[in-house]
Amino acid sequence: MEAKNNLQIYIDRGYYVRENEPIYVCRDMDKTIGWFRDVLGWFGGVLARDENGEGVYGGVSDYPPELAMTRAFPVGFQLGKGEPVKGMVGFIHVNGLARLREYVLNNAWRQISEIQAMPYGVSECYVTTIDGSVIGFCE
Repeated sequence: MEAKNNLQIYIDRGYYVRENEPIYVCRDMDKTIGWFRDVLGWFGGVLARDENGEGVYGGVSDYPPELAMTRAFPVGFQLGKGEPVKGMVGFIHVNGLARLREYVLNNAWRQISEIQAMPYGVSECYVTTIDGSVIGFCE
């Protein structure tokens, strides 16, 4: 049997990824959604709660719910209950990276790095969340 090259594997696979909504794991979903709202200006909600009323599934997005159906693909995080990751949980491409950093600082959150120009042609900064997770942003 002849070995396939990467392009042939891609073609034969018959599918490709159109959008991505990574999972963000947190202990207190209401608190985490509040952090996304208060620090990043995002929108979110708990979609399912357990028998104790604690959030077990939800989501956050940079788009308000009133406009969510106008977006061609989902952007943000699905939220799940569990032990938060103490490291990188996502890398998000934005327009207006300097404005994002200014917005975060104006909301009194100091756990954001300086913007750095990278040798591969983008600028990046990193925000450490209320859960100790890290979200990278690039432009």
